[in-house]
Amino acid sequence: MIAAPLTSELGLDAGDLGLLTSVYFLTFAVAQIPVGILLDRYGPRLIQSVLLVAAAVGAALFATSDNLLMLLLGRALLGLGVAASLTAGLKALVLWFPKDRLPFLNGLMVMLGALGAVTTTSPAQWLLAWVGWRTLFALLAVFTAGCSAMIYLDDLSLGAGECIGNAGPAWNSRGQLEEDLYRSAFLASGAAISDFRRHRLGAAGTLGSAVVH
Repeated sequence: MIAAPLTSELGLDAGDLGLLTSVYFLTFAVAQIPVGILLDRYGPRLIQSVLLVAAAVGAALFATSDNLLMLLLGRALLGLGVAASLTAGLKALVLWFPKDRLPFLNGLMVMLGALGAVTTTSPAQWLLAWVGWRTLFALLAVFTAGCSAMIYLDDLSLGAGECIGNAGPAWNSRGQLEEDLYRSAFLASGAAISDFRRHRLGAAGTLGSAVVH
């Protein structure tokens, strides 16, 4: 999606575009085990909100970059920042809900995250043509920072050691479908950010390489 403007504006070649794609997936993959440990220790709200700040910084850095090194650093921060988008949501559901509701809610969260990724393709292409790739990434930085703040300040979130699923009857008074949908949609925002970048912006280097060749 952004391969052509990167190539024309910054003079990147096919190898550079492929490297931009690779560094995102590399940092995303390397972060998985440390992120899992941190989620168990500190809980999903803190870890997800902090990592999304890193993603916002990465998007802002990418938007203002004028050389390959800065682009790579921005992409690396993006990969790191969305590394917990799925696992933090899954961890939060385990903390918030009883076991018999987890299959439905896991599926609901993944569905909403994927739906967000699919439905953002056309708006992203429209924004890219209208405001350019730099402004698009700047808007992503603002949106991601907003999601981070919402997750951290959410008064429904629980700490790492609290588990409604073990609370028995006390949970039932809060266990309404409306709350299920709210929480799943809320958690899916992080997954949607990750999916959008991975499938749309993250694929730009690969697509660009094919176009250049």
